[in-house]
Amino acid sequence: MTERFHLTRGKKAYLLGCFVVAFVSAIVTLLVMVGLESPYTLTTERMTFVYWVAIAGAMGGGVGLYFARGWMGNLGLLGFARAIVGSVVTAVIGAIIAGTLTVPFDGTLYAPLMLVSAFIAMPWLAAGWLAGMLGAHYLMSILAEEQADGVGLEEDHSVASQLSSLSRAQLYRRS
Repeated sequence: MTERFHLTRGKKAYLLGCFVVAFVSAIVTLLVMVGLESPYTLTTERMTFVYWVAIAGAMGGGVGLYFARGWMGNLGLLGFARAIVGSVVTAVIGAIIAGTLTVPFDGTLYAPLMLVSAFIAMPWLAAGWLAGMLGAHYLMSILAEEQADGVGLEEDHSVASQLSSLSRAQLYRRS
């Protein structure tokens, strides 16, 4: 039972990368919402709304990363280019989800537009987002290295495991 919950170094790094994205998403969501006009302005009188905005931003970033996980963590120069695309996809999907959770109808449409305008108005915010995403990409690439080296792969008890190594190499090539 405890073997199922054993995390390798790569899986721990992957999980940390997911938490980094959720944390950075929550901060970016709060900073975007601070610049809005009333009635959506974040004030100290409505602290539960501030907490909800942070939670919605973290959830949006996490779900956005889940949908963009194929672009993140790949090795090499092409992997870096794919990480930049994955960062954009994560930002757009995260903004849509966070906007929907904070202001259900208007937020779905306006949150991605507000995110783009906030990145244009505050380039340091865009740089912080990209730094967080590239940090998560690096952490996620540790798992890809482990998998390329064959570390952490459990013994397979299926029919293919009964084949010789030459047959497995011919029939089940790594891509």
